Amino acid sequence: MKIAFIGDSFCADTGTNTWPHVVKEKIKATQIWKGLQGSNQYTILKHTKKILNLNPDIIIFTHTDPYRLANRHDRPLGARPCEQHQKDDKIWKAGHEYYEHLMEFGFHELTHIALVKECQRITTDIKTLHLFSFSTKELGFRDYNWDIKLNNSYNANSLARISYDYQTPDNDDGWKTLPNHMNYAGNKIVSDIVLGMLN
Repeated sequence: MKIAFIGDSFCADTGTNTWPHVVKEKIKATQIWKGLQGSNQYTILKHTKKILNLNPDIIIFTHTDPYRLANRHDRPLGARPCEQHQKDDKIWKAGHEYYEHLMEFGFHELTHIALVKECQRITTDIKTLHLFSFSTKELGFRDYNWDIKLNNSYNANSLARISYDYQTPDNDDGWKTLPNHMNYAGNKIVSDIVLGMLN
């Protein structure tokens, strides 16, 4: 059995005791993909198309927020990273200028909804689970509510909401002990949610 975790940083760490690792081990699957830090939703769709050629048996998505900027460099162009790195090179600067002078929130929200639904549409013949890294409950929205309910989706809490409740590091290494933005207790909660959805 082959499993793919497609999404942003909430499924990018697949080391021991992370929720993707626990899920993979419990169902005795081979992992063929993992998330990419800072992915925008269009990159998640592109990764999904690549994965289909590897014939996964299960895909678990962590869909990101609408406001990350799609780009051909697959850079993690969010508003805060672009502001922090604007002097590093032209790509970061262009992203910062976009957020400062051009961004249209409603366009991003509507595009996000369409991209998430496209991920679902092209994977209808594969067992898929949809988790959401963020929701309007935490980030709000300007023009369109971008919370999406799909078949086989978990909408009770976003992964960010779970991570806020499990931020205490497991040891003295600080952030290094927070894989997927949560401690191992939080990763266990997410693995329990996913395994419950798979049964």
